[in-house]
Amino acid sequence: MATVILVAGLVPYDSGKTWFTLGSALAARGKGLRVGVFKPVAAHNLWYSPRAVRGSFELELLVGNDVLLYYEKGLVEDIGVSNPVAIATAPPDPSKYARVRDYMGDFEDVGRIAVLSRVYKFDERAHTHYIHVENLAKMSSMVRKLVERMRIALRAEPGSFAGLSAYLTSSEAAANLGKCLRKLEEGSDIVFVESFNDAVAPYGALLEEIDAMVIVAPGKAYVYRDARKVREAAQRAFESLGWAGFRTKYVFDFLKPDFSVETGLAVTPSARKPHREFVERIASSVS
Repeated sequence: MATVILVAGLVPYDSGKTWFTLGSALAARGKGLRVGVFKPVAAHNLWYSPRAVRGSFELELLVGNDVLLYYEKGLVEDIGVSNPVAIATAPPDPSKYARVRDYMGDFEDVGRIAVLSRVYKFDERAHTHYIHVENLAKMSSMVRKLVERMRIALRAEPGSFAGLSAYLTSSEAAANLGKCLRKLEEGSDIVFVESFNDAVAPYGALLEEIDAMVIVAPGKAYVYRDARKVREAAQRAFESLGWAGFRTKYVFDFLKPDFSVETGLAVTPSARKPHREFVERIASSVS
């Protein structure tokens, strides 16, 4: 059975999760380990993701920057299994709003600016793409034209983001994501699971499957070897605050990490000394 390592961010944006995961995965592969990477739910903004837009056209699958990077590095073979849910957002047009605060509010809410999504169903081995037409009116004409081109290329069908949100919190989605993870475990010695933003985990049931956790902040990664303690800390915060408590800062406040590594600065993601050190130490401490 593969060792499952959860990688989550301490801050909502630019914590360094992807680069840490990529560097560690490459370091593990360099040691001769079979490596899997799982990003259950991924979101990206089309405006800031020209490479991902091009990749989506070429692959005929909606794919974001992070998953595309894993794919190009050979760490992801089956995009559907490694990334069952992909969401594309786009920046709204400020001139469509009467007040700037409404514009800013939408910009910070994925559901209000999501324009495309993809859901992979493991049992069917099939992808379904959706276009979220309820958000297109607030986009610029340039963005709408791009989304229309992508809709045609991806054969996307109309679907509300509310419907996608309901699916993502359902037992059906949890079961589907679990099947994808188990498939990755079958061919791997170690599986890295990347969460999103500062969520403790991409879905709640995952915490029952992990062997260790890493919380990444800019410049540093904090490692927790005891998954049971992580689950207890997350459960305590959830019981007190609901889903608002399902954030890494509460685990970070409650638990002392077993060790940490300095990740440093890098121009491009690669396996460097901190990643090799992490792999060496985690491999010896997690059974």
